[in-house]
Amino acid sequence: MEAFFQGGLPARITREDFRRFYLANFPKLAEGHDDIIDQAIEAVYTSFHGVSTLWDVHDKQTWFDKTRLCYTHLTAWYICDMHPKYAAGVPVMGGVPIKRKKIGGVDITFQDSPASSSDLLSGLLSNPFGKQAYMMIKASAKRTALR
Repeated sequence: MEAFFQGGLPARITREDFRRFYLANFPKLAEGHDDIIDQAIEAVYTSFHGVSTLWDVHDKQTWFDKTRLCYTHLTAWYICDMHPKYAAGVPVMGGVPIKRKKIGGVDITFQDSPASSSDLLSGLLSNPFGKQAYMMIKASAKRTALR
């Protein structure tokens, strides 16, 4: 998709963009439930406003592509955590990063995540989509001051 900017920032994702990337993971959102997708998009753009500028040190196409990809991941993360019944084949923990799981006689303790308790983004580690967004945000050139 060719880069399109509004107000000096990459254009916001739409519900069609979300469905194009994640319909297989959210088949119940194929038709209808537009309000859930729209609410999720609005929530992530409000909560993660700074994501729009993380890649502005790159060329416009890269800035556009990375920003929209990250917001698409964040939208999927939000829907998984807030509306897990719409996710299919996605391990969700209801918004809480899993540390330990016991099923019958099997007891699994996961290695501590690289995120410390003071990491404000650690909530993103609650499902695979959030983990992808987390890594994109943490590794962005602007955030790490690598220019």
